[in-house]
Amino acid sequence: MPAYLSPAWFTEADALLRSSEVMSTRSKGVRLILEQHVGEGDSATVWHVCFADGVVSMAAGPADSADVVFVTDPATAEGIRDGSLSAQAAFIAGDLRVDGSIAALLEHAEMFTALEDVLGPLR
Repeated sequence: MPAYLSPAWFTEADALLRSSEVMSTRSKGVRLILEQHVGEGDSATVWHVCFADGVVSMAAGPADSADVVFVTDPATAEGIRDGSLSAQAAFIAGDLRVDGSIAALLEHAEMFTALEDVLGPLR
């Protein structure tokens, strides 16, 4: 398994998302871009996930225009990634900041659960 947030990790995550029939089905009719920042400022690792009407992809770097942006420190990101911490618990504790459309997150909650499942092999 590639190291978390390495170039190989992004490549593998993108391949898993693009090949997932579940993600393709759940994202039909959805146009949404999520961006994540791990760390702050210029030293942050940034990537985005694009849901584009049945095609789901991930790429390193910022999106041109994100609908929702998540910001967290590396330890919190690692806890969410490995399953030892839920995103909800991190948000409530103030360790995960969410900017943008909260309504979009709530509207597509089932799709985000599927996203976690599809990326499970990278844990």
